[in-house]
Amino acid sequence: MNNRSVTPAESRGVLRDFNNALGQQLFFWGRDVIHSDGNLLSEYGFERRKSEGLEGTSCYRLPYEGDIIELHGACAGRYSRKGSGFLYIRNRRRCFLYRGFEPPAPGLYIEENLNDEPIDRLIAESRKFLKWWLEYESWISTITAPSYRDNCYRAFRKLPKSRPWLPPHLGQRWLLKYAESPEHVRRAKTMKNEPSLAG
Repeated sequence: MNNRSVTPAESRGVLRDFNNALGQQLFFWGRDVIHSDGNLLSEYGFERRKSEGLEGTSCYRLPYEGDIIELHGACAGRYSRKGSGFLYIRNRRRCFLYRGFEPPAPGLYIEENLNDEPIDRLIAESRKFLKWWLEYESWISTITAPSYRDNCYRAFRKLPKSRPWLPPHLGQRWLLKYAESPEHVRRAKTMKNEPSLAG
């Protein structure tokens, strides 16, 4: 295996893969809300709250390791009371270092609270968010049918303007590699053509 560290440009490419994964995952979390057995985000422990930004929508909040995880159809993030954290904005297809002391109102972002530099710190913050994300997906796999996420993926692919990322079994493997060693992870597109990873 090649252990060569990636260049800054390659780091940005890997971060784009992470952004694409999150864009797809927001749809998956939306499917969890309308699951036939009930709202899985609520079952996991999220508090459903009225969105302070976009009208007629809800967001979901969970305390996590002294921080806050908040999910919404427009954005998702992990926020610290110390005024630092991670924010993904769906319509920008980008993640940011977030400097606010409270999660932003979905759709209403204060630009001076958003930054995408330095890249190594942004990757570090994304991995803190990913820690929770992987724990949640592990839980989902224990309470739903084995085909559940694949069905979510198929539904996402049918949407007219969707941008499907990796299918769930490959996406999970890529995210685990990113969590363990982002400086060595390969671009997601290289995984699509590997027969050994197809199962």
